[in-house]
Amino acid sequence: MPPDVPADTGVLGWVVIAPETVGLILEDCRAGAVSLAGKNLDEFRATGAVLEGVSLAGVVARSARWRDVRFVKCDLSNAVLRGVEARRVEMVECRMLGMKAVECRWEEVLVAGCDARYAQFRDGALRRCEFRDNRMEESDFAGADLSNTAFAGCALQRADLTGAKLAGADLRGADLEGILVRPEDVRGATVSAAQAMELARLLGLKIG
Repeated sequence: MPPDVPADTGVLGWVVIAPETVGLILEDCRAGAVSLAGKNLDEFRATGAVLEGVSLAGVVARSARWRDVRFVKCDLSNAVLRGVEARRVEMVECRMLGMKAVECRWEEVLVAGCDARYAQFRDGALRRCEFRDNRMEESDFAGADLSNTAFAGCALQRADLTGAKLAGADLRGADLEGILVRPEDVRGATVSAAQAMELARLLGLKIG
């Protein structure tokens, strides 16, 4: 389900974010063209908001909750968002290189056209999410709950899915070369015939 924000984002009021802010609270508004790179934020709460071209590179947020939010061409590289909660959120053409969202709680989140190489989602819950056409090489989903989450057109080479829950997950169209996974981890996941052969090779299975 997409975020509950107006199709014409121009109707949302424009908010100017002060670079020196230590707490970010956005409600029913648009924000952009500002850099908060390297900031320590006590909280980062957004509802019904659209963020365009905001740099959050290296931000450390002690508390982050997003609902009905769209991020467009934002930079979250190396951001630390431990335990971030997100529902009905879109992240489009964003830079998420090395982003740490360990123990996150995401539901109905779309990540599309993003660079999320080395991103960390370890021990998180990412249910009914969609990852589409992203670079996600060496990303970390170890121990994550990926129930009913889809990875379409994603580069997942050498990603760590050890201990992940993949029941109902759709991996078709993703590049799984060199991923770290155990036989029990892929139980219930949907893969293509070619991917099944690749997984069999990785897991040392013999197909008669």
